[in-house]
Amino acid sequence: MEPIQPDHVILGCRNLDAGIAYAEKLCGYRATVGGSHPGKGTHNALLKLGERCYLEILAPDPEQPELTWFKEIATLSGPRLVGWTEAVENIEKYSAELRSTGIACLGPFPGSRTKPNGEVFRWKTLVLEDDKRGLLPFYIEWAQDSPHPATSAPGACLFRSMYRTGQIIQTPAPGPDFQRVTIPDAPLAQLHVVIEGLFGRFELSSEAIPSEAWERRTSSQGRYDLL
Repeated sequence: MEPIQPDHVILGCRNLDAGIAYAEKLCGYRATVGGSHPGKGTHNALLKLGERCYLEILAPDPEQPELTWFKEIATLSGPRLVGWTEAVENIEKYSAELRSTGIACLGPFPGSRTKPNGEVFRWKTLVLEDDKRGLLPFYIEWAQDSPHPATSAPGACLFRSMYRTGQIIQTPAPGPDFQRVTIPDAPLAQLHVVIEGLFGRFELSSEAIPSEAWERRTSSQGRYDLL
């Protein structure tokens, strides 16, 4: 189990109306359209999952010329988890700490979204260069004067748990004699989020990818050992 509650989890879909209908069928509540992300090519709808936790339904925005954020949502065969976020304080300091351990990341970048009623959400995000197709989080810091989307999101769903099957690598190689390999016989790596809705509990899942490990060469015997 992940030891934290996410700030929000992202359900990707090709069409926002279809994504809203899909979530409503699962949980019994209808998401409210949030707005567009300028320059990202996306728009969204939200459902409450707790006091400071929400489900973001994300789709390409037909009013924008280019999709630059979660590009895979344009070709999904059906709605699925494509990412999740962890809220942090002092995101500039956090990014420096990640980079000091050798974890490559991009940002922080400022972001904003204006609701149909004119209310503006503002934040900064920090993105891992390799998030394992959404199995690892990106990081968000909400502006001090910005409301949190969960406060006005509709519904009464509750985030219950998040867990990951399989094995993925989150840190740099432990030494020069290591290489990254997939583990063909291991369970696939996949993220699962359990939510309580009006109709009971349901689960959202991400794309499943091969498990991986660091492989160390044993120089004296010319073999490799998995870590």
